[in-house]
Amino acid sequence: MRSRPLSETERDLVATAPLFSALGEERFRDLVGKCRVECHAVGEYLFQAGDIADHLYFLLSGQLRLVRISAQGEETVMHFLTRACAFAEAISLAGRAYPVNCEVMEECEIVVVPRDACVALLRSTPRVATDVLVSLIEWERFLLDEVYKLRHTKPLQRIASFLIDFEDRSGEQSVGVNAVAYPEKRQIASRIGVTPETFSRSLRKLEAAGAIAKGPHLKILDRHILEQSAQMAG
Repeated sequence: MRSRPLSETERDLVATAPLFSALGEERFRDLVGKCRVECHAVGEYLFQAGDIADHLYFLLSGQLRLVRISAQGEETVMHFLTRACAFAEAISLAGRAYPVNCEVMEECEIVVVPRDACVALLRSTPRVATDVLVSLIEWERFLLDEVYKLRHTKPLQRIASFLIDFEDRSGEQSVGVNAVAYPEKRQIASRIGVTPETFSRSLRKLEAAGAIAKGPHLKILDRHILEQSAQMAG
């Protein structure tokens, strides 16, 4: 793992996060001066379940996955992080233990923000707490949406929706013409809550409909068909 100071461009990007945008230029400059960019290779863990959170993070580039391991050793993919964003704010500010593992899927550059420095800013700038609440509300909406999808949509709908959303969030990270670097199929299946067998059957249906091409990398061929599948899967 290598580390380096932030560039001016990276500082401007980090400043867009709700938690930092309310600080004002002087306070933000002071905070960012205490931060570093860490470069992590594929397969490394940024943190693991049970570790006490002592940093906040901002993903600059690359891909991460958040995974929960059951007592029986089974993996459940909770979320993929694929675009520039802050994450782990609430758990870090609370100083609690991480409930999930954060694994590098694609070489990442991540801004590491010391928790103590953020807590000191919260105490000196109460309005920043409002922006922390905004982040929590956004996460709550995400979780509610996930519960709804699991209860009220069919596997084919969830797969089609995932492929569309993932392309929208990370289309710039391509592996070829019109090809997005999707996670492994078993990871997608875990993420959307379907068995590998159901996932494979659904992919075959989408391929037969002309929506996707499987090949070595999943690729969307007809977004309109895929959008219809996400809305009206039978």
